[in-house]
Amino acid sequence: MVSIPSPSPSPATSTIPVRVRRNATADPGLIGLLGFVLATVTAQLAHLGVQEESPVFWVGAVFGGIVQVTAGMLSYFDRDDFHFVVYNAFGWYWIVVPGFLLSEQLGVDVSDVATGFFVAAFAVVALMFVPAAAVHNSVLPVTLISVSVGLGLQSVSYLAVIPVLETVGAAVLLLAASLAAYMLIEKFYWRTMGRRILPLGPPWIPMGADPES
Repeated sequence: MVSIPSPSPSPATSTIPVRVRRNATADPGLIGLLGFVLATVTAQLAHLGVQEESPVFWVGAVFGGIVQVTAGMLSYFDRDDFHFVVYNAFGWYWIVVPGFLLSEQLGVDVSDVATGFFVAAFAVVALMFVPAAAVHNSVLPVTLISVSVGLGLQSVSYLAVIPVLETVGAAVLLLAASLAAYMLIEKFYWRTMGRRILPLGPPWIPMGADPES
């Protein structure tokens, strides 16, 4: 007696799960937002006196600096002008800040006035990014406004020697880090699971741009 082999299941009826790759490349914004959050939180906890400044050097240089610059350069290859400029700007900011700390250890002090003007410059830069961010969603421009306000308050604390403004600025920057973490969570689950789990709000300037942060 000849046994007849059972037919193999056709592709249409097979129950074996097939993973579909949704994206050709990973989103550099995932590591960019991660770097921003970790560096900002670490620095502001030092400003609030919760911890010493020593962790700021390495966390700022690696996550705030190297990781954000890497995200910016990857955005260049993705032809994403907005994130290329934003991540590079604040990435290099976070490379310079640990340099200030290192120079103090080497006996080359950076004056409060110089630090104040440096921080003020990036407060202006963050504000400059807001209109372009407003074409994406609502959370992104609010985040950049918070960055601008926080840095602005801290720059005045350096220039006018008003310590309370350093504390208030740190609190505002922690708000900015929280908003960035919110966008990171939304982006991560959208990119990995294809699910929108957190609302980002409508763009303030509707131009049909990518809603991603």
